[in-house]
Amino acid sequence: MSEDKKIIGDLGKVIGVLVLIAVVISVIAMSLVSDDDAARAAWEEKQVLNRIKPLGELATTTEEAQKASPVLAEPEPIVAEPMTAKQVYNTACMACHTTGAAGAPKIGDIAEWEFRIAQGNDVLFEHATKGFKGMPPRGGSSQLTDEDVQAAISFMVNNSQ
Repeated sequence: MSEDKKIIGDLGKVIGVLVLIAVVISVIAMSLVSDDDAARAAWEEKQVLNRIKPLGELATTTEEAQKASPVLAEPEPIVAEPMTAKQVYNTACMACHTTGAAGAPKIGDIAEWEFRIAQGNDVLFEHATKGFKGMPPRGGSSQLTDEDVQAAISFMVNNSQ
């Protein structure tokens, strides 16, 4: 029986220590909580007012409307310079005509270009603008002008003779 009393006594001590720890934690938590209800109420009111404030004001006269909506200067358009033949080639043609992808003749390979050049510039231009076999129209760059396409053809022909 004495062993049971010892266990009950130890259990009582453990429960007492746990209660003491709970009381200390409660006191610390209460001290951390602000008792300043006025400051909290003011903060909450400010948050509510920010959420419900009007998005704009109604202008009832022309002067009020002009004052509320100032006219900004028009942005100046950027004028792009025309691309050179090499830039057109690098932009639209290089991916296939450097690697030979989809059967494209490699630039600088005279044997591959010889019979194509013999067909004439008009045929090369038609194939380039309308597409031919694996090549999409305009090399996949629909924004290229006819002049850009012609410049790229001339660039490739001149580098493949």
